[in-house]
Amino acid sequence: MLTRRQAMLTGVAAGGALGLGLGPARALPLHLRATRLDHRVRPGQITRGMMSFAKDGPPPILRLKQGQPAEITVENALDEVTTVHWHGLRLPNDQDGVPYLTQFPIGVGESHTYRFTPKDAGTYWYHPHCNTFAQISRGMAGIVVVEEAKDPGFDADIALMIRDFRLDMDGAFQELSVPRNAARGGTLGTVSTANWQIDGASEAPAGGLVRLRLAVTDVTRIYALSVIGAAETQLIAVDGHPLAAPQETTEARVAPGQRVDFALRMPRRARCRC
Repeated sequence: MLTRRQAMLTGVAAGGALGLGLGPARALPLHLRATRLDHRVRPGQITRGMMSFAKDGPPPILRLKQGQPAEITVENALDEVTTVHWHGLRLPNDQDGVPYLTQFPIGVGESHTYRFTPKDAGTYWYHPHCNTFAQISRGMAGIVVVEEAKDPGFDADIALMIRDFRLDMDGAFQELSVPRNAARGGTLGTVSTANWQIDGASEAPAGGLVRLRLAVTDVTRIYALSVIGAAETQLIAVDGHPLAAPQETTEARVAPGQRVDFALRMPRRARCRC
């Protein structure tokens, strides 16, 4: 039962967001490549003109460590300028990725290196701030996981990037924004995905304690998310901030840009879906 580790979870909630005074550490080097690609979102269909921070699929989940320096080089292989904004992270202003305000855009064929030390553990995301709507709508958004300086003791850590793509029946992009819809609640997508998959699956040990990180990188849709089949479920963090105490719930309503973290006790035999 989760109560066996209640003290551990409460400790994460109370102390997970504190910046720790660690000694000097070598920067963790990472590389992102902004590019256009063709990718299969729907089975049997290729969607052309997608954008990513990886050459062959969805943007990678970046796993950083609280208090450990990070060095992330972004190569621009697009035919237009871009930047990377680290949504929700506390970092130096000149690393924030806002074009002409904190940096010049990354030109076509150029690279830029972001250097910062994440102060807070939690679930965040990254995305461009050049031609923002179109680049995000075509796929340029990914999850940033900042792991606690001390291991909180989960048996598995699963991060899911939830978003729509606005595709027609042949898998091609439709007009990304329709004026009639944009003037109201926004133009919704037509295909819902998690990590660019319509019906994906992740492995977790039977009976294990799992941290499930859900990040909505959509540009319009508000999601009503539910966890079904877990032996026990607690909401432990919202938008990268640990809750003062875990909440017993299986549901969360999550708007574009928001993140929620659940702690799940996996069933002994049956599968759990979310």
